[in-house]
Amino acid sequence: LAACERRERYRAAWADFFTRYDVLVTPVAPTTAPPHDPRPFEERTIRLRDRDYAYMQQAFWCGLATAACLPAAVVPIGRAADGLPVGLQIIGPYLADRTVLAFAATLERLCGGFQAPPELAS
Repeated sequence: LAACERRERYRAAWADFFTRYDVLVTPVAPTTAPPHDPRPFEERTIRLRDRDYAYMQQAFWCGLATAACLPAAVVPIGRAADGLPVGLQIIGPYLADRTVLAFAATLERLCGGFQAPPELAS
């Protein structure tokens, strides 16, 4: 029950936020796509600024929406300097799926949509 109460307070804070904003735009992850890592998920790491972090720390951004049951969409917006795709996450208020999708469609149209990444050497 305590966890449910915390989640409801979290959701209430989001509801308050969305009285002032239609959507929230966030990164999808702190990096572009990392190289494939065949190790078990809990052993994987991701390198940021010459330091290794637990791979699961990338879940922070998607956790903003999922913990509060908010609709979210990811849109490709271009490529990073390394040529890999970069996306943005659009988060909307509870049950505002159509708002999120409309904003995502507009952003995708303005940014050129999906472009396949370059072939990487094996």
